[in-house]
Amino acid sequence: MDLSRNERRLVELIFVGKKIARVDLAERSGMTGASVTRLIGRLIEMELLIEVVERTGAQGQPRRLLSLRADRYLSAGITFSVTRMEVAIVDLAGKILASRSVGIETSTALSVAKAAQAAIKAMMVDLDAPKDRLLGIGCSVPGNFGTMSSILKAHSFFPAFDDGGADNAFKATFEAPYYIENDGTAAALGEYVFGGRTPQPDPMFFIHIGHGVGGGAVIDGRPYRGINGNACLPGVLYPYDQPRPSGQDLFATLDDAGFVVHDFPDLERLPDNANAALEIWVERAGKQLSETVRVATAMFDPALIVLGGRLPEFVADRLMSAISSQPILGPSRGLQAAPIEVSRLGPRAGAIGAACIPFFASLFSAAVADDGSPYLNGRKPKSRH
Repeated sequence: MDLSRNERRLVELIFVGKKIARVDLAERSGMTGASVTRLIGRLIEMELLIEVVERTGAQGQPRRLLSLRADRYLSAGITFSVTRMEVAIVDLAGKILASRSVGIETSTALSVAKAAQAAIKAMMVDLDAPKDRLLGIGCSVPGNFGTMSSILKAHSFFPAFDDGGADNAFKATFEAPYYIENDGTAAALGEYVFGGRTPQPDPMFFIHIGHGVGGGAVIDGRPYRGINGNACLPGVLYPYDQPRPSGQDLFATLDDAGFVVHDFPDLERLPDNANAALEIWVERAGKQLSETVRVATAMFDPALIVLGGRLPEFVADRLMSAISSQPILGPSRGLQAAPIEVSRLGPRAGAIGAACIPFFASLFSAAVADDGSPYLNGRKPKSRH
């Protein structure tokens, strides 16, 4: 979709405001009323916006408010764990319309890509949605990018996606523009856009508990990636040869206590007598992550820190309580630690965050660099076409 920077700015304001009057759009955007009316007219012609009448019961003309057509465009989000791939179709309201779970334990990158494309195609058919409604495919992968973001170095638990395998396989298979992002950055973007906080917390730091300990940040409405796409990695605070506040460490703790856990969905089925072992990990991880809160406060001075990732909501809530119970010192004299909340998207943050990447790239003004080029850490969307 080819939107101007000003059109993107208006869409972004409506995205955040949900329903907003033209006069408020002009005030918040700094544009003239005439410019807003002209640009809004084109966006309505594109069927991206709708105008609704708000009747308050008071005398006078009812207010006419603009909002996004949530069903106008869709996006696909793909997230990965050790044994499964979750594929979801998400609308402009952040609602998951359809999802599929596919096993990937012994898959190659190409077979994973083909399975993901097949799932996306089947779900679009089930939704009776034509292909041109799919803005793109976002892939959230645990891993780091090589120099200048040319190669994705996946987590050691995902060998199929190592050394460019994922990028090449997706390029050969996907039928829509696609974007690869590490899971922490994708989750941070999804939380910022679809977390429902007004005003949006900016800067916002996201602590992502997946198989490892990752993170992401949104600054001035834009994901902060660093020069290569590897910024915001709080896992560096926790050496690999020691207990860590990671999902993989949680699995090992439960395994040592006699409760075999292979992947995050297994946590939903833990027996009651596993609570003692779970609590041991939660208390220790809470103390460790309080240091992440302190360091993130010092480095980013965020308006909010969000805790989320792959953990089930009941585990994330307990971990949040453990962190909040710690006496976290501010980063310097007279300064307090930033506030911290649990993710409002829960474990859905992965799929929603991945799907948010094409929305951000296509609709948000912050996705356009000052020279007008796509601001995706130097990476343009990948497509076979």
